[in-house]
Amino acid sequence: MLLVILHRDDRSAGYYRYRGTAKPDKAAVQAEKTRKLLRDSRQRISFNATSMRALSVRLNQQIAQALCDGMKVTRLAEAAELARWAVRTVGLSSDDLLPSGMPAEQHLALIRQLKSELVELEESKAVLEHRRLNLLAVARRRGVLDDYELAALSGLQRETIRKMTWGVQPESGAIPA
Repeated sequence: MLLVILHRDDRSAGYYRYRGTAKPDKAAVQAEKTRKLLRDSRQRISFNATSMRALSVRLNQQIAQALCDGMKVTRLAEAAELARWAVRTVGLSSDDLLPSGMPAEQHLALIRQLKSELVELEESKAVLEHRRLNLLAVARRRGVLDDYELAALSGLQRETIRKMTWGVQPESGAIPA
């Protein structure tokens, strides 16, 4: 709605026109949306990484406890979908454990559950990183933000962003209109 009001200006003999509030600059709006999306993306990726570390620690502790309780390395490697040497390494790194008396099947079920949760987190991390890459590619292509601001908002180095987005065809809708 455009409102035009003519008022007498006491400071001068002329009139002035009020035409309502100015529309925000389209580039500034897109830049602010990009900033918000990059901040959110960085926060989600960071949370995901923290969750993955904690889950990996729990998985390693469970594997070490199962080894302490006398389970075979081969069975644990199959349940955890890891190499046998990785299971042995986890077992050797935890020498301060005492036998828990937990049955082998309960150990295996818990290890499979932790491994499936870890796989889900890895998949969500890949999705988040793909969205971030697409957002960075769109922002660089449109020139919404410069490389230094993109680096500060995404947590990546400027050169890394340039290399990552080289040749990437951004998907439509990365930055909502």
